[in-house]
Amino acid sequence: MNSPVTKCYETERNDTKQNETKRDKTLILNNKKYISPPPKNADFKELFAQAASAGAGRPVDDEGFHAGPWTPELLVEAISRINSNGAGVDLRTVQHWFYKNDKGISAENIRWLARIFGCGDPEATSVWQAELKASQLRLTAKRKEKRRAQAGPGQTSAGIALPEQKISLPVPTGVQATQPSSRIVNLARACDAMFSGHAMLNLPASVWAGWVILGFLTYIMGVHSVTYSPMGGVEKQVGFFWAPNWTLLELVILPFFLVTVVGLLAYWKAKRRSFAPWRTESEFVSWESRVESFSASHWAVITVCFVIVFLIQWSGIHMRALANGDAGNLMMDWNLLAIVRPEVISVSEATVLSMLAFLYTGFICFLFLTGLVLTCTLVQDFYELCGDPDCFPVEASKTAVGETGSKLMRRIYHATLLGIWIATCIKLQAMYLLSDGHNILDWLLTDFRYVLGFGYEVSNALNKRALAHFSSFLLLFSTCFVFAFSFVQITRVLERALPQKDIRTLFRAQHASQRMMLGTVGLLIANFFLIGVTTGYSLLLISGILITIYSLYKPMIGRAQFSGTTTSKS
Repeated sequence: MNSPVTKCYETERNDTKQNETKRDKTLILNNKKYISPPPKNADFKELFAQAASAGAGRPVDDEGFHAGPWTPELLVEAISRINSNGAGVDLRTVQHWFYKNDKGISAENIRWLARIFGCGDPEATSVWQAELKASQLRLTAKRKEKRRAQAGPGQTSAGIALPEQKISLPVPTGVQATQPSSRIVNLARACDAMFSGHAMLNLPASVWAGWVILGFLTYIMGVHSVTYSPMGGVEKQVGFFWAPNWTLLELVILPFFLVTVVGLLAYWKAKRRSFAPWRTESEFVSWESRVESFSASHWAVITVCFVIVFLIQWSGIHMRALANGDAGNLMMDWNLLAIVRPEVISVSEATVLSMLAFLYTGFICFLFLTGLVLTCTLVQDFYELCGDPDCFPVEASKTAVGETGSKLMRRIYHATLLGIWIATCIKLQAMYLLSDGHNILDWLLTDFRYVLGFGYEVSNALNKRALAHFSSFLLLFSTCFVFAFSFVQITRVLERALPQKDIRTLFRAQHASQRMMLGTVGLLIANFFLIGVTTGYSLLLISGILITIYSLYKPMIGRAQFSGTTTSKS
């Protein structure tokens, strides 16, 4: 039994501890609220949550009342005011500290956070820095333990994970099931890497390089500018340099399309990081996992381009026609010219040249269709991350979703216009080769003069067939499908986050209203189907070109005058 003296000593000691605890909780240091680190072994997330909610390090007024808890914006501002820190810390990084996830804190940021919680006092800062480091180690240990538990069968009997197993953020079951094995060539990631380079001109440069090689070969073999006679009194130009599907497409339209898609992907990859804190860990699928979920589409693209477009179309049609010396009712172009003008190019030379031409065609089709697949991947990723309005913590986040969605839609709209013109160039050349026009410019001017009343004859059609009709239609269909898919998915996300008035305001700020986008795409589709079919197609072609140029460059005019749009959900 304790003596009265001992009981008194214990009571005094307990009172001293209570007073110290109370003093720690209410201590004002450098005109700021100081709180000692909690004594329990908490990880970084728990420690930070307690300190931030208590407002540790926040200034107090003259009466000793502090300014309240920390928010991400206030904490970023406080860290940026530390002179030695220079650039401060990124807002997205601080947001990760506030949410329950596996994101920890770097050693550099521990220093600044300790100075904030330590109220700028060297001794208090040292205490907080030591505790923050220890809590980060505890968070790392918990994260490793969690990964070992998730690894399951991939562990040895000693509980050590096998080295070949790669642990990533958990993804939904449907996505995990579609991920290919590491032993299989990861085509989807390779395609994404091609469009993810820092230099936006890498892909256009490869297209230009291929065109220069092919154009140089056609010049050497004399088919760069050459004619043949389909009927008496008609000399038809079928040279390489005269074909829009071999000049405008590769030199201008396709490079612009590739640059647009590369910029589109770069913009979304930079923006999607800011949406990560709004989703739980199981809901936030990494971009790599999203790309791999479209792996079957990438394999379908490479099969179509290099098996059907190149191998079957070249060997089964053009090489056979050259070997037999008879083109049948196929339209005549510089690939088959050896059949009707053997004095210009021999059959063996034409065979090799046509093989290289179709291999190059397969390559540019691969780049084009891969860009469309990655665009679908991006749109689906945006829909999955931002489609649930309940995950948005504040109204400002809904505005961010609206601005991001409208900018994505504008960029996709620009890529769609360029994609439709790629298909149109192929259709335009095919329709010219099926006509009796002397060259493609004369063919267009004949229709233009007739519509305006300055001419009295219209070009007639030759009794030929063109495989390009089908291939150009497939490219048009693929482009319009991606546009329709993107338009529907992005619009659904915006309608869930914002009222219609604010959505219209956002699209006006992008200089591309929804009606204008649908109307322009519809006009270009009509232009595609009417080329060479009805009188006056040249006027529609010119109108489509002018509207496309206006649509592509209008956002650049007066964009500096737009200072921003703020929206609120009613």
